[in-house]
Amino acid sequence: MISPTKPGQHAEESGWYVVYTRPRQEARALENLRNQGFVCFLPTLSAERLRGGRQVEIAEALFPRYLFVYLEVGRSNWSTIRSTRGVVRLVEFGGVTTRIPSSLIEALAEQPVQQKKLFEVGERLRVIDGPFVGIETVLQRLYKTPDGEARVIVLMDILARPQQISLPVCVVRRAA
Repeated sequence: MISPTKPGQHAEESGWYVVYTRPRQEARALENLRNQGFVCFLPTLSAERLRGGRQVEIAEALFPRYLFVYLEVGRSNWSTIRSTRGVVRLVEFGGVTTRIPSSLIEALAEQPVQQKKLFEVGERLRVIDGPFVGIETVLQRLYKTPDGEARVIVLMDILARPQQISLPVCVVRRAA
């Protein structure tokens, strides 16, 4: 149970707290907090993205703009967190910094890394470039060529017949 404090004060218990970060700066905040001696946890997932026309796998924050920090009453200097690069503030409810149960952090840490696919088989896609621009298709398969280029095989109706066409992954997007 968190002891009541004055608005803007910290709860008087050691434990895990939530840090709100600047947009896309979770890793920067994590590094800077660790450099100051804080114990931190940033749950991530593996996501497929397009970079320069190539499909790449990146680590992405499971909770965008949030990470967890372990603070000890009397030992941790809470005031330095606000001025840390990448950090906006500690999350508060009703003016009180709220502690997160350790069991939640442990459960998150034990979870296997989740994967977020660029596209799913059967998903409707729209061609955005090339001779088939504007045509809606259905994804059949994703694959990589021997030289590493990511491609998709899509099913599209051409002359009233379904045809499988291979396209670079960079010329398709999710259909709206």
